[in-house]
Amino acid sequence: MSGELTSAMIKKFATETLRVDKVGVANIERFDGAPADMSPRSIMPNAKSVVVFVKRILRGSQRGIDEGTHWPSYTVFCYSGLNAMLGKAKYKLARFIEDHGYEAAGLSSGATSREMGPRGPETAPDKPRREVSMQHRIAATLAGLGEIGWSKVFLTEEFGPRQRIGIILTDAELEPDPIRVGHLCDRCKRCVAECPGMAIPKDKAVSIEVEGHRIEWGDIDLGKCKLTHFGLTRRNAPHTVRAFPGLYLPIPEQEVTWLESWELGWAFFNAVPTFKALADRGGPPALCGARGCIIGCMKHMEARGKVKNKFVAQPVFSEKKPWALPDKPAHTDHNGFVYDPETGEDLRKRSAEVSLDASTWY
Repeated sequence: MSGELTSAMIKKFATETLRVDKVGVANIERFDGAPADMSPRSIMPNAKSVVVFVKRILRGSQRGIDEGTHWPSYTVFCYSGLNAMLGKAKYKLARFIEDHGYEAAGLSSGATSREMGPRGPETAPDKPRREVSMQHRIAATLAGLGEIGWSKVFLTEEFGPRQRIGIILTDAELEPDPIRVGHLCDRCKRCVAECPGMAIPKDKAVSIEVEGHRIEWGDIDLGKCKLTHFGLTRRNAPHTVRAFPGLYLPIPEQEVTWLESWELGWAFFNAVPTFKALADRGGPPALCGARGCIIGCMKHMEARGKVKNKFVAQPVFSEKKPWALPDKPAHTDHNGFVYDPETGEDLRKRSAEVSLDASTWY
């Protein structure tokens, strides 16, 4: 079938049939200021509308890392597994749009890696360089779904920082939703204080202006962020400490690019059994737990009553001090030996047990 297609029809199908949580629409002109390698027109030159939706991150999947009990659920229900669900929803929504006679192109949830730089052969002189990557959070803001917080994490009234974003470009001219910013993030900077990698600045900001709206977020150190995300900080990575009990890599002191951190992480995963299992089954594991940018922010927003998604058992997410390990190794006496030459004791095993002893947690 084909015929009239409206924003209301798309939202109804997406929320009622596909069970996404929220849908918004931006007109293409809102992206006029985007660089060519981040512009939707570089992907679909005839696009007239950008449809953006979100699926919630399960609140319970945040608890494992916050409480030091369980790591895989965060990767599955906040990243790789949720991205797969987004992909299915995008395909079905694009089919719905095509059935009404309009073209639609869904974007990969992983297509946010502008830091990798253009790859492959040069394109035609009048075309942008390869590897166009739309900024998902900007797109969601311009579609009226919420706003970017200081930590660069996207916030909504319904779920605070708990969602992942899907984008579809279409040549259908749809009614856009109003942009609304400045009502969710109060710049408390809790994300700054609780980021394990100290990757979020206190004052340095990035901003753009669209239709008179100033959209601003912290100028995140992407290298430090990725090292932390990949489990290279001791504070909240017991699997790293167990495999490498003597390793001390103070993330705040590193000066690495996002790509350097990405490549180091992938080289590192194979040496840590838990990380390898997660990486082999769903892409790069998320190991930091987003302790500041999502969990810290969520606790603050819930305490302020700014999240509509309410819970009976515990109205506000745990305010206990986040689980963590000591920043530095607890041992200095093995002198580089794998085992004690006198006793034959495996010093790696003893070191790991000391580092992971419950009495050293705080």
